[in-house]
This record gives sequence, C-alpha cells and structure tokens, in this order.
Amino acid sequence: MSNDYQIEMIDIEKSFPGVKSLQKVNFQLLKGEIHGLVGENGAGKSTLMKILAGVYTHDAGIIKLFGEEQGKLTPSIVQNAGVSFIHQERYVVPHLTVAESLFLGIEPSISPLKFINRKKMEKMAETIINENLGISIAGNRLIGTLTVAEQQLVQICRALMHQPKVIVFDEPTAVLAAKESQLLFKIIKDLKNRGISVIYISHYLGEILDLCDRITAIRNGKKVDTVACKGLTVEDIVFMMIGHKIQEQFPPKNRKIGETLLKVDKLTHSKMFRNISFELKKGEILGIVGLMGSGHDVLSSEIYHNKEIVSGMIHFDNKLLNKVNPNRAVKLGIGYIPEDRRGVGVIQRMSVQENITLADLARVSKNNIINKEKENLAVDELINKLAIRTPGREQLAGVLSGGNQQKVVIAKWLHSDAKLYILNQPTSGVDVGAKTEIYALIKNIAEQGAGVLMFSQDLQEVVGMCTRILVMFRGEIVCELDGNSTTVDQLMVYMTGGKKNGGNDSINAQEICC
Repeated sequence: MSNDYQIEMIDIEKSFPGVKSLQKVNFQLLKGEIHGLVGENGAGKSTLMKILAGVYTHDAGIIKLFGEEQGKLTPSIVQNAGVSFIHQERYVVPHLTVAESLFLGIEPSISPLKFINRKKMEKMAETIINENLGISIAGNRLIGTLTVAEQQLVQICRALMHQPKVIVFDEPTAVLAAKESQLLFKIIKDLKNRGISVIYISHYLGEILDLCDRITAIRNGKKVDTVACKGLTVEDIVFMMIGHKIQEQFPPKNRKIGETLLKVDKLTHSKMFRNISFELKKGEILGIVGLMGSGHDVLSSEIYHNKEIVSGMIHFDNKLLNKVNPNRAVKLGIGYIPEDRRGVGVIQRMSVQENITLADLARVSKNNIINKEKENLAVDELINKLAIRTPGREQLAGVLSGGNQQKVVIAKWLHSDAKLYILNQPTSGVDVGAKTEIYALIKNIAEQGAGVLMFSQDLQEVVGMCTRILVMFRGEIVCELDGNSTTVDQLMVYMTGGKKNGGNDSINAQEICC
C-alpha cells in the first residue's frame, strides 16, 4: 500500500508559543483519490497543509512526497515535486490579464531580447483554459474584472500548467454560488480521472460526502481517524470533528418583531441592481439571496457605503439618509460584516482587543484618552460572552481561526451597540461547531431589538435563520418568501428564474412573486 501513496506525513508535530498545534498527526494520500480533510477551525488542518506547502517547518515527524523522504520543504521544492495549492484567499493580481497571470515568469518571447509576444500568450491562455476546463475566458481580460469563480478557474489552470500530481483545494466553494460549485466539482472529478490526486478541505460536509473517496478528521491537533466516505452521513463526520452530536444547528426564530428600522425605496445602482425596495423591522432577520452576479452581494455593501447609488432613498431609524459612508454608518449604528473577513473584516496585525473597540473608542475613552481598565473589562466581557477562543485579549487577530475572527467582528459591532447588522456570508469558511455558535449570536442580536440583513450563498442557513427571504434575479427583487415555510429546493427555483415544481414552464417575475 505504501508504494501507492503520493504523500505520507508520519507523526507530524508542530508547536507555536503557548500552543501545541499538531501532535503526532498521520496523513496519507493515495494515487488517484479525492481525500477530504475535515476539522473545526483551529483543529490543525491549515497548519498541516502549510507544513506540506513548505510555509511552516514541522518540529518532528517524516514527510514523503511520491515515495521520497524529504528534508526541509520550501514552496518551490513542493511545487517542483508536483504538488499545487488552490487557496481559499485567491492570490491574484487584479491588474494583470488572464494570460499574464497564467504565464507569469514563463512568458513566451519573440526575439533574443525577450520581448513578450502578447497575442501569442493570450491565444495560448484561451486554448489552455478551454482544453483543461471546457470553458472560454478571453486571454486579454483583466483578472479584476472576472467573477470569483472565474478567478479560481484561472488559478486551477495555472496549477495544471505545472503538471501536478497532487492538487490541494482549500475551501474552494466558500464564496461560490451553486452553479459555479457544480462546475468546480466536475473539474475535480475530471482531475481524478486523469490520475491526479486531490486533497479537499471544506466545511460544507455534504460536498465532502459527494466528492471524496476517504476523509481524515483532525480534532484539537490530533488525528481522529481516516475512513472511507461510502456509507457515512454528515452526522458521522460532525461527531468525528467535534466529539459530540449537535442536536439543533439553527435556534428557534425570533417571534417578537418590532417597528420598521430600515426602509429602502427604489434604490438603483449604476450597474448591478435597480428599483430595490424593502423594509426591515426591529428584531427581524431578513435574508437576501441570488445567484452570483444578481446584485445582492453589491447591495449589501452599498447600504453601508453608497458609492455608486444613482437614485432611490434609504430611511434608517426614522431618518432619511443621504450618501452614507462607513464613518457615518458607524455613528448611526450600522454594522457591516463583510464577505472578505481576513482582508477587511479584522485588522490582522492588531490585537483582539484593538479590533473589538476600534469602531467605538469613545465608549472606553475620556478626553480622547483610552481608559485601559475600562477597555479591558469591556473586551473581556465580550470575549466570554461570544466564547472567542483566544489565549488573551492581546493576541493578534490574524492568528485566530476563521470562526473566532468572525466572532471578533461581531464583537466589534456589539461593543458599538449597533442597531442594524449587515451580514455578508456570515459563516463562510467556518466549521459546523462555530456556525452553530454564530447562529445563536445572530438570534440573540435580533432578540435584543436590532435588525439583521443576511446575505448568504448557504441557502440552508438562510432558510434556517430568516423569517423572510427576498430573492434577487438579474438586479431586481423578484420574490418575497416566508422563511418558516420555504425549502432550499424552492429557493433555488426562484433564484434561477427556473421551472415551476420541476415543470416545463419558465417563471417570470410576475409569476414568481408571492
């Protein structure tokens, strides 16, 4: 069996100051298999993969790549050996073209002076993408103009140009809509059929069961088990990850709905949406969903910062708002939890404490001087209330797991006493245990009288959490649904402008509206 292993990681150990991240972890990847790696945020998955990538050096243990025992790994050694990585954070340069991104460092030239043959490079890029993925993307398009899904596909193509034997996918569908996810799954299955092994990391456990041949579960820095996926259930994987069953993932919905907090009237964006009208009441969790490009993701940020609103009105807390920006939004009591948690949600190089109090320093200051004792008490209270797993308030936020970073962002707005919470992909890249905790926090926020707008690609959480759901399709709201009686399948039908109950009749906007 050992001869069939593409990767062997034997008794791997890794410690950081005050934390033993990995303890004698074993992981083996077979040739031509899709192997799922699961565990809670902070369990050690990312550390194990960073060791494999040559980013971290392991303290103890043995690593073999394709049967050869390795010394100290570096990213270039790993790539040259035949292992490529597709990261959750898309490491792309927005001002490069698709062709420049694919051929970066290996550009085709047309003379001894090494002038770049751009036309040849663009044509080659288009051919490579089409042959490998079966889709068309123009070679001269700027990376910054591509959708998230298209950027990820370019990354996959760049990886394939190095003729890898193994590709590691880290949360590849975290911000993808259902249609884009299905395309990715097809590509991954094609890679397997070509003999390429895949390590697949995801908190969407249904994906793990559908895609993977085997899974390895890690809990608290230790390997729990490696098992075949056939015959497993999601509940089985959850038990492996956290050591106990989760009885109810979604808390009961808040029934105490108050008066109108937010009224949006015929809001129109310069490009992405038009005539958006809805109301949000105090104590309500309102979901807004749509396919990628439907405009709902842009709507979430434009309510907080009206950068490209060309017409329409926003009333908040009985006030007409003209040209809202983040500074004014914070003062009004509007909190925004963005999709890009690591990039703009928390400041990585600031402490947990500094992140939590950042939006409302006046609350812990007097005469513009921070009262450290008051700040410490406020932060400790929120750390305990939200069960933020951190060695202390002085810990850098960037070191925390994804779920705990998300809690820090929520704590920031709780500290500022926000009245409206705009949540964009609130549990993206967060494990099942942390999701349950975050759902309970969101419910508690609503019960305290705040309004919550939830924008999410996870339709199960939208149905599980929201009292009402608005569906956007091609820049317009086409339907309002009752969150208490809507199913995920029904929601997908409305989102795609698809078919009635699986029938042949297309649904138009008038027919969709409930």
